[in-house]
Amino acid sequence: MRRRLGIVGFAILALCACARHQPTPTARNKLPVLTRRVFVLRKAQDHDTRGDIVIPRAAITTWGGVPGVFVLSRHGRARFRMLKIGTTSTTTAEILSGLSGTETLVLPPFRHLYDGSPIRARALPP
Repeated sequence: MRRRLGIVGFAILALCACARHQPTPTARNKLPVLTRRVFVLRKAQDHDTRGDIVIPRAAITTWGGVPGVFVLSRHGRARFRMLKIGTTSTTTAEILSGLSGTETLVLPPFRHLYDGSPIRARALPP
């Protein structure tokens, strides 16, 4: 009986030690870099007459049932940002909250894209 408790205790200790093991920082760097088109928001250009931000409707996606966009961070990663959307047309959408107006939005395709994906930006042609 005593021997069984020792083996069980050792197994639990080993599992706890494995659970605390953190991946090496280089493991995150091995993620594939996705090349995506981006849309750069500018304060004056991309606002409607009421001051709300207007973005391409294609930039909006849902993630976990929540509407939002992927914003390119200064570290070259896609970050999901929740949005409150106002009126939409066939090509544009009015954003009531969630963007400041100076972000860089990642455009579709959104397949294989997740929060924290490394992104290589390709500018949208004028």
